[in-house]
Amino acid sequence: MGSSAPEGLRLRARSGANDPRRIEDMSVGTVEPRPRKPWFADLKAEALAWWVRRATDQRLQSVMRSWLRGVLLWQIFRTICQRARPDPRLNAVVEFRITGRRDGRTDRYQLALSDGRCRKSRTGGRRPALTLELEPVAFLRLVGGTAGAERLLITGKLKPRGDLRLAMALPAALRLPRRRSPAHSRDR
Repeated sequence: MGSSAPEGLRLRARSGANDPRRIEDMSVGTVEPRPRKPWFADLKAEALAWWVRRATDQRLQSVMRSWLRGVLLWQIFRTICQRARPDPRLNAVVEFRITGRRDGRTDRYQLALSDGRCRKSRTGGRRPALTLELEPVAFLRLVGGTAGAERLLITGKLKPRGDLRLAMALPAALRLPRRRSPAHSRDR
């Protein structure tokens, strides 16, 4: 490094902090795992959950009827696949149908869960074991963690077709954010 090194670096090098002989002075103990740092997909999911919690149904509806719909859905399903931790024995295709486009059509996204991984597709190449049809606001509330699947099912905003056992295991496998109590939300 020479004389051009900043003062802090020269002091550290002289202090012997990296000296291998200092390792002998340390006591040997158990190694504790580092706390898991949130990675980018977790941060994106938390940001979506924060936005959905604070937005009104009218605001969510207007976003889902705008040109941002395609970008938002693509990003949501990308994040879901990055965060998913399905059971390695699970081999199924789940299709999400989000209604309410301006042209009257439905957006279809398939998630293929196999070998402990998740892959998304828009083409619908495989026959789904489970199909979930949702209104756009209900979909955002579900993936944002502000509405549970049970409540959406009871109100008729979620229409499942197919393997209902898979539907019950899906939120845990996809690691969807959980609904928070109002008291917990105010504390943050």
